[in-house]
Amino acid sequence: MTRAIVTIVAAICAVLGTAAAHADGPVKLRIGWVQVGHVTPMYDILVKRHPALFPHYGKSYTAEGVRFNGTTPEIQAMAVGELEIASLAPSSFTLAVTNAKLDVRMVSDLIQDGLPDAFDEPFMVRKDGPIKTIEDVRGKRVATNAIGSASDNSMRIMFRKHGIKDSDFTTVEVNFANMFPMIEQGKVDLIAALPQSLKEIRDSGRYRTLFTAGQARGPAETVTWGIREDFIKAHRAALVDFFEDHLRALRWFLDPKHHDEAVAIAAQVTKQNPDALGYFFTKDDFYRNPDGLPNLKAAQSEIDDSVKLGILPKRIDINDHVDLSLIKEAKKRLDD
Repeated sequence: MTRAIVTIVAAICAVLGTAAAHADGPVKLRIGWVQVGHVTPMYDILVKRHPALFPHYGKSYTAEGVRFNGTTPEIQAMAVGELEIASLAPSSFTLAVTNAKLDVRMVSDLIQDGLPDAFDEPFMVRKDGPIKTIEDVRGKRVATNAIGSASDNSMRIMFRKHGIKDSDFTTVEVNFANMFPMIEQGKVDLIAALPQSLKEIRDSGRYRTLFTAGQARGPAETVTWGIREDFIKAHRAALVDFFEDHLRALRWFLDPKHHDEAVAIAAQVTKQNPDALGYFFTKDDFYRNPDGLPNLKAAQSEIDDSVKLGILPKRIDINDHVDLSLIKEAKKRLDD
């Protein structure tokens, strides 16, 4: 009898606790993204097409994608409370900790590059242009999406390894979508190419790869998701629900059976022809860990190289700023 009463009381408390957690409605999650490969803008569509993939959406949480030109601008948005989940490169994550003094935690993988049999971001120049070697970058105009971003950091690592300082070239900040038109118009001399623009650039026959991000700094944890520690403590249950839905949706995208629909969703987001987006979720795309686990060794290696080369002002030990408990609990729910 006593054991039965205890069980009933515990069940009532659990129900009341859940009700209290949702008394103010689902937790609003504003999620930063820079390019369609960050998957967030695709989720905005997928949740409407396949709501069964997101059983917790609208109950414990809601999610809204917020676009930025690079990961570094997301630091300020998070600092002023306008972003709950930021997409951060190891470089911008480090700046969030050291410069902005944010108590932010790396919570999951988003994309990786430079791995075998996966996309490796190329930095491209005109075949008939003035840049023949990396040293020729001196005095030229270089496009970057945002100073301190994953792409930007890879580029500067390669330049520093060849003795090229930031003052040796002109930096032109421009979003990825406008880089190809900019070099076509002769406004810049070097651009970074994402998978969605690579086919058009290559088909033109006018460009070649000067180097890749992988050649600059090896395999990388290119972009992760970061969340402030106080927000994690206040909304842990809702965040685990979100990550459960995220992993379920990510695995749906990674399943080859859904490739055609995934490409159609990408085309809806980018307004591009689906024929140019066939790379999505193939070996020609960024690598995404299906369990959402980041490559911490690669992230630390990039941070250390950036500090050594003078690109980042201060080192952090990434293990002091990681919380993988959310993604691991979400994975356990799915796999059990």
